[in-house]
Amino acid sequence: MSVIRRQSQEGSVPSEAVRAQAAAWVARLHDDQRSPNLEADVRSWLDECEDHRRAFDRMTRAWELAGKIQMRASGATPTVRAARYRRFAPWAAALAACVIVVVAGVVYHYRHDNALVTAVGQEQVRVLPDGTRVSLNTDTRIDVNYDEHARRVRLIHGEAWFDVSKRPLWPFLVSVDGREIRALGTSFIVRHDDLQDLSVTLVEGRISVTPIARDDEPSQAPQILVTGQRLVISRSQPPAVDRPELTHISAWKQGRVDFEDTSLRDAAHEMNRYSTRHVTIADVETARLRIGGNFRAGDTDEFVKVVTAAFGLRADRRGDDIVLSKSAGPDPSPAVP
Repeated sequence: MSVIRRQSQEGSVPSEAVRAQAAAWVARLHDDQRSPNLEADVRSWLDECEDHRRAFDRMTRAWELAGKIQMRASGATPTVRAARYRRFAPWAAALAACVIVVVAGVVYHYRHDNALVTAVGQEQVRVLPDGTRVSLNTDTRIDVNYDEHARRVRLIHGEAWFDVSKRPLWPFLVSVDGREIRALGTSFIVRHDDLQDLSVTLVEGRISVTPIARDDEPSQAPQILVTGQRLVISRSQPPAVDRPELTHISAWKQGRVDFEDTSLRDAAHEMNRYSTRHVTIADVETARLRIGGNFRAGDTDEFVKVVTAAFGLRADRRGDDIVLSKSAGPDPSPAVP
C-alpha cells in the first residue's frame, strides 16, 4: 500500500498555470540582472502549497538537464560524463522542451489580450486563468492581459464585480478612466458609464485607487478604501467617498434594479442600461420626481406603467423610445435624456 501511495504522490502533476509560473521563476533566477528580492519572492511562492514546490522541482531539474545537454553538444563535457548522461538524453531533452513550451505558453497565455464583452441586457460570469471570478453587467467590456509580473485588467466601459484570487506575489490591477486599482484577495465592483463617470465599491478586503500619472506629472498618493466604502469620481465634482447599501448597487446580479429616493431622470437612465428601448423625460420638473422600488432589469414597460400611475404622467411612444411628461402639460418636446 505504501508503494501505491508513493507512486500516486509522485505522479501528481501540477496544473499548467502552476508549471508556467514555476518555469518563469526558474528563468528569472538564472537571469544575470535579477532583482535583490527575487529569492525571497520565490521562497514565499514555494511556501504557498505543495504543488508550487513540486512544479518548481520539476522545472529546476529540466533546466539543469537541458544545460548538461548543451554542454555536451559544445564539447565542454568530459567523455565519461557524457556517457553517463547519454541514456538520459531523451528524457532530458523532453523536459528541456517542456520548459520551452511552458515558458512560451505562459507568454502567450498571460500576455495575450483577451476581451470579455456583454451585450445590452446581458450578464455574464467568467473565471479568469488565475481563478479570479468576474461578473460582467450589461453592456460591459474588459480586456485581460496577464504576464509573469502582474494580472492586468482594463475596464473599457460598463460594470464588473471582481472576486480576486489571492496571489501575494502576483498583483491584480484594474485600470479604468485614468485610474489604477490594486487588489489582492479582494472583492470589489467597478462601474464606468456616462452618468456616473467612475465608481469603485469595496465589498471585502482592501484596495488602493491611484491616478495614473503621465510622464510630465508628479505621482499622486493613492486613495485607500476599506470594506463597504465607495469612491465616486466625477469630472464635474471632486472625488467623494460614501457607504452605499450593497444590496442596491449589486441588485443587477439577481436581474433586478433597486431605487431608493432616486430622481426619475436617474432611474430612467438606469433602466435604459438594460434595454435598447429608452425612456426619456420631457421636462425638468418631471425629471426631478423621486421614486423608490424594485424592477426587473430590462422591463421597460413595467417601469413606465408604474411611474405613470404613481405620478399621473403621460407616456408618448416615439419609435422604440418612450417620452414621459406631465399629463396636462404642453407637447413633450424636446425631451430630457
